[in-house]
Amino acid sequence: MKKFISLIIILLLSLSLAACDTAGQTEKTEQPMTSEQGLKKTAREERVLRMDGDNLGYPSVFTSSPKGRGYLLVSFTFDTLVWKDETGVIPLIAKDWSISDDNKTYTFNLNENIKFTDGTPLTAEDVKFSFDYLKEHPYQWVSVAPVEQVTAVDEKTVQIVLNEVYVPFVTDIAGNVPIMPKHIWENVTEPEKFNTKEAIVGSGPLILESYDKESGVYIYNANKDYFMGEVQIDKLIMSSVKNTKEALVADEIDMASNVKYGEAMKLKEENSKYKVIEGPGLWVGRLYFNFGIEELNIKEVRQAMYYAINRDELVQKALKGAAEVGNPGHIHPTSEWYSSDIKNYDYDTETAIELLTSVGITDTNENGIVEYNGKDLSYEFIVPEEQVPLAELITKYLGDIGIKLEVKAMDQNTIASLIKEGKFTLAFNGHGSFGGDPVLLKGFVSEETAASTPQVTTQGGQNWHNEEFNTIFNQQIVELDREKRYELVGKLQNIISDELPTLTLYYKKSISAYNPEVFDGWFFTKDGVSLAVPTIHNKLIFVRGQWNK
Repeated sequence: MKKFISLIIILLLSLSLAACDTAGQTEKTEQPMTSEQGLKKTAREERVLRMDGDNLGYPSVFTSSPKGRGYLLVSFTFDTLVWKDETGVIPLIAKDWSISDDNKTYTFNLNENIKFTDGTPLTAEDVKFSFDYLKEHPYQWVSVAPVEQVTAVDEKTVQIVLNEVYVPFVTDIAGNVPIMPKHIWENVTEPEKFNTKEAIVGSGPLILESYDKESGVYIYNANKDYFMGEVQIDKLIMSSVKNTKEALVADEIDMASNVKYGEAMKLKEENSKYKVIEGPGLWVGRLYFNFGIEELNIKEVRQAMYYAINRDELVQKALKGAAEVGNPGHIHPTSEWYSSDIKNYDYDTETAIELLTSVGITDTNENGIVEYNGKDLSYEFIVPEEQVPLAELITKYLGDIGIKLEVKAMDQNTIASLIKEGKFTLAFNGHGSFGGDPVLLKGFVSEETAASTPQVTTQGGQNWHNEEFNTIFNQQIVELDREKRYELVGKLQNIISDELPTLTLYYKKSISAYNPEVFDGWFFTKDGVSLAVPTIHNKLIFVRGQWNK
């Protein structure tokens, strides 16, 4: 027994000496970490989320792209009074608000602990300044024309008085005016040229670290003092990639929002590692008319074109099922404002030809092209480069009724500019911001109106003019009774479906794919982010999401 105890003691002493020796060796061999090792260690510890994206300019208020995704980059750093999530409008800078009996005065109470990213408290004076500044310097994303006066009642209370009742004020104006720090912007006289570090000081969940103008790479860091809570990532990197599906599978990005519909569906079938999330089709593909062309002012011509286009086949062949067939009344059929009491246009070339004949448009010289007052209905048809297959189908459809199109492809920004300037005859283009409040129908109003919509949705060219439409639009924008307003909006859709100021061809489906093993909790926003932007990039995800890596 004594020998056994002695052996145990010797063994314990040996182990103790070995441990001390190992500790000594560790202490002796530990060297200061090199900068490269430090970077590697930081990279492993940082929660870096990588997403695809587009080059949309410097992400400050007046220097970003007028497109919806350009505004979203701004929203990462600049908050608004209210915002939207998957259920609808929620408080943001304003913790609550009240509305006066006459529905023209809104009083917002601000959260107490909000600071701009330079450490300056956000107050009611900043809110007042931001609204006043946008009145003096018109903003391409949202108009504050309905606002008469803004008053900072005290440090955390702001009162906004409207010129007239404006039903979508909270969602479409209060929810989209970026609140800018007065102490930075008050001396900025040319905001479209303001692109310094000070220009991106906001109160949002992210802080811009860098933007590469040439490559379009954006790097954002978390706002460690964000008032809504801890931001669930440390860094966001957004960059353009050639093939988003391949980049996702190769682990080059964690979220692919520009993935093609078919590729996303295939990925969903083939690899359970990735999640695919589909949202509403708040992006519309439209045929635009220049109403400066005499015969295009004849509604029977436009109706004949709509009858001649096989929209079901168009969606299947040109879009591979990645869209829903367009509605003649323009508003998406899933919208709570949609009315089924509209004129329908099922594919019917015979009816199309009869309509043309009824207004004296026939092929008198038998050259295959119909004529109006001796002039062939032959038009240049401008389309974005990626939409040539769709344009070729439309060319065939209209050729079947004697209307000849010559397709001219160009980049989408050029198309948008030509439409806006009216330098076109027929054009195809599309845009988001196509959901939510029926204020989106402002694009068909041919007179001044207080309604606020992004410039990207406007009609362009010499506009279609309909007095009845103008009158009803202005009535519904101030109608507080929802049922009465629904009836008025239904009448607007009925007029659109009969007059066809545009041919609504399809609604593009929104789809994204991502790796939930890195980051999860993505959602699509009810009625789209901000002014109905059809994307998954709601900044709330950076606070509500779950980092899983």
